[in-house]
Amino acid sequence: MGGPIVPAAPGRRRVVIGTVASLVLLVVGIAASLFVGARTVDPAVVWSVLGALPGQLLSGDLAAAVAPGSGAGMDEVVVAARVPRTITAVLVGAALAVAGAGLQGATRNPLGDPGLLGLTAGAALGVVLGLAFAPAAGPSVVALFSVIGALVAGMVVVGAGRLGADSGTGLVLAGAAVTAGCTAVTSSLVIALPGVLDRFRFWGLGSVARSGAPEIGAAVPFLLLGLVLVLAGAAALDALALGDDMARGLGVGPVAGRAVVLGGVVILSGVATALAGPIAFLGLLVPHLLRRLVGVGNRVVLGLSVLVGPAVLLFADTIGRVIAPPGEIAVGVMTVAIGVPFLIALLRANRGVSTS
Repeated sequence: MGGPIVPAAPGRRRVVIGTVASLVLLVVGIAASLFVGARTVDPAVVWSVLGALPGQLLSGDLAAAVAPGSGAGMDEVVVAARVPRTITAVLVGAALAVAGAGLQGATRNPLGDPGLLGLTAGAALGVVLGLAFAPAAGPSVVALFSVIGALVAGMVVVGAGRLGADSGTGLVLAGAAVTAGCTAVTSSLVIALPGVLDRFRFWGLGSVARSGAPEIGAAVPFLLLGLVLVLAGAAALDALALGDDMARGLGVGPVAGRAVVLGGVVILSGVATALAGPIAFLGLLVPHLLRRLVGVGNRVVLGLSVLVGPAVLLFADTIGRVIAPPGEIAVGVMTVAIGVPFLIALLRANRGVSTS
């Protein structure tokens, strides 16, 4: 099928237009998440709640910043509930989009995605093991279990994928096998442990509505570390896309370059899963959309993924809230509804797996 993703320097004008459009899209997505939902709220209330956020955040009172104060009216309660939901969507969207772009660049596989290559399933199993063996553990410990689960799953996928004659196809098949295995073990543990089931049943669908201030605060340091690692490796990915021998000639060590990026990908995938549950296809969709718009330079695609990933997830979550009021459709279901047709179109367009 198609060859590796080779970077091309996008025109400055395309990059500028893409950056401005991405910022606008993100701002609109945040506004939609705060203003739109099953219940309509007074815009003045939204601005009032948001106006109080800077002082609360500067004082270090994150819980007060994302929770209604005493005596708050229903509109204030609704808006305050949407604030952590919006923050979670921004963090998770950025993490998964950057992880997908980094994974595609490091593996030179256009189907690189944390969900397709087993990282999300491994992270989910890590979370369930954390809930089972350390039920009183705080959010930071759960996030650590999730990262370890993603790391182990990634190591198995890479090891098994190398056994195939076609490394690209081997990775995808290994990812499918690891996903199936992790999902089976996760389901068995959830069924066997009622206490885990109570905490897992909503999280397991993929939702940005379940995280509060403690979970957000615990996730931010991990996410920042993961973003720094992947973005720091962007230049190495551009060199690696030309081939390992060419990369060495340019002074880039293939093993070290991939290790830095994949380390960041594992952290981002694990923590995003711990924060919002398994959300599929976002890491596949966003990088491919950006490559069509601004070219395939990894530095540009990774940078814009930080903006476009959150925007896409915010819109998916908002649509899921308004199409079936007073209930809602979990954002993990919405991303699957968007991602499956996109994956089929990607395969039909013969832009499939790298054979390098």
